[in-house]
Amino acid sequence: MKKIALILLLAVFSMTAFSQSISLLYNGEPVSDTLNVYPRFADDDNTFGIIVHNNSANTLHVTVAKEVISEVEGAYNTFCLGSCYDPSTMVSPATIELAPGESSTEATFHTVYNPMGNYGVTTVKYSFYDEQLNETPAYLVVNYVFEDPDGIANHTVNAKTFNAYPNPATSQVTVQFDMANRTAGDNAQIVLTNLVGKKVCAIPVSGSNGKTNIDLSNLVAGIYFYSLEVNGKIISTKKLIVK
Repeated sequence: MKKIALILLLAVFSMTAFSQSISLLYNGEPVSDTLNVYPRFADDDNTFGIIVHNNSANTLHVTVAKEVISEVEGAYNTFCLGSCYDPSTMVSPATIELAPGESSTEATFHTVYNPMGNYGVTTVKYSFYDEQLNETPAYLVVNYVFEDPDGIANHTVNAKTFNAYPNPATSQVTVQFDMANRTAGDNAQIVLTNLVGKKVCAIPVSGSNGKTNIDLSNLVAGIYFYSLEVNGKIISTKKLIVK
């Protein structure tokens, strides 16, 4: 029954995945944009398996690229594909071969995070793509959240609403946000980055909800990502198309 349920879930998700060739699942559920995970071990490796699914009618050879957005000092993060790589490896030497409609297993690709006893949040972006396809990579921003068990000076801010319109946009875009649990001491900003992760602009925002306008007139047409960042931690990331 579990196998049948997973097949049906993949079928539904494939139809709503913006016609992208690759979709991602965590714990059997479709994921997109941002995922928070919570390491159990303070001084040992914590592994998190990501299932990669081929939505297309072609055999894919999927490459995985890693980008460290922010990292807790002293913590260790890497990923495994066939074998586990050195933390300095940013692009997988190996690929995932997936037939049409095929999914990898959680063991095929998984991330490894060891806090080494250090509290805080490490944020890593993983991109999945076939080099032969001219399309935007499927990506996932993972927040490895390892907090002080006493909860002193630690709380979680969540994005209830985070959208940009119009999208695609031309000279200007409006970003609407609504955060849960934000306090007066939290520093929040909207960050715009290009496809290779270079920061284009960062705009501070006040209050728990509202709207802010971003001038796009100096940007070249293309694909960008806009993120809601609170206290240095990305809590939501979405795609923006500039025409």
